[in-house]
Amino acid sequence: MRATACKVILVCSGVLCGCASPRERLYTLSRAEPPAAVTQPTLHVLVGPVTIPEAVDRPQLVVRRNSVQLVALEQERWAEPLREAIPRVLSDAIASKLPTVGATSSASTPHTKWDMRVLVDITRFEAIPGEWVIIEAHWWLLITADDRVPEGISVIRMSVRGGPQDYDAIVAAEAAGLTEVGTVLSQAIAGEARGLGTQ
Repeated sequence: MRATACKVILVCSGVLCGCASPRERLYTLSRAEPPAAVTQPTLHVLVGPVTIPEAVDRPQLVVRRNSVQLVALEQERWAEPLREAIPRVLSDAIASKLPTVGATSSASTPHTKWDMRVLVDITRFEAIPGEWVIIEAHWWLLITADDRVPEGISVIRMSVRGGPQDYDAIVAAEAAGLTEVGTVLSQAIAGEARGLGTQ
């Protein structure tokens, strides 16, 4: 009787071990290069808010499986909401390209006084593992000293330098793609700043 009881306990223990869920892995969108140090900025730029597609506005990494199906990866998750991470990456990219510009994100400093504000609507944020990442962004520049609202659309495609299960490579490509969007924004900001006489 005691031996039978021991067998039951061992079997139950095995079931419990088998049901243990895999550990989640957390990812952050890191900037491609550190922003330049700005001691006395001639222009203050606030990035955000940034809107993103509902399909990717979730804790899980989302990848495209085929032309009609997106998959949310339960064990691969963002360490911070994308709607907060993306403005940070964009503002860091702007600051790294424009050393006389103080760029911050609305997610981290929502009440910052600004000379120019960047609004961004990410209309496409897709990744195919082992292949590519594509980011499409519609953006607007709000300028306190001007009634005009310059705008543009940026479409960035980055290769994923890793296999189908290399999620680090996907996140790296997404960060690099956002940095490219930030570079386009910095060029637009620099052009407007020259017109305002601040560059």
